[in-house]
Amino acid sequence: MIKSAAIIKDKTLAPWKELRLQKRRFKKQQTIERKANKVCFPSPMNAPIIEVQNAPQDDAPPTRDELQAKATDLGIPFNGRTTDKKLSGLIATALAQGA
Repeated sequence: MIKSAAIIKDKTLAPWKELRLQKRRFKKQQTIERKANKVCFPSPMNAPIIEVQNAPQDDAPPTRDELQAKATDLGIPFNGRTTDKKLSGLIATALAQGA
């Protein structure tokens, strides 16, 4: 008696088993194609670190201390009851007259 490793099957599979086998083969083929067409990007882990120095933006209105310092430089009289709006107006007027 000769034993063979190859077994020949003549029996057909049930329709649901055949369908499941076809789906598995199809998915495997899709996976192979997807891996073949995959685009690899270089890893950012080894990229040099670039530090960007952002200039601070001073869009905020001037503070009370800045207004007081500018008023004393220009010789504008003011007291504690002078509002920021009034003080900035006086400074603008003094600068316009000085220019």
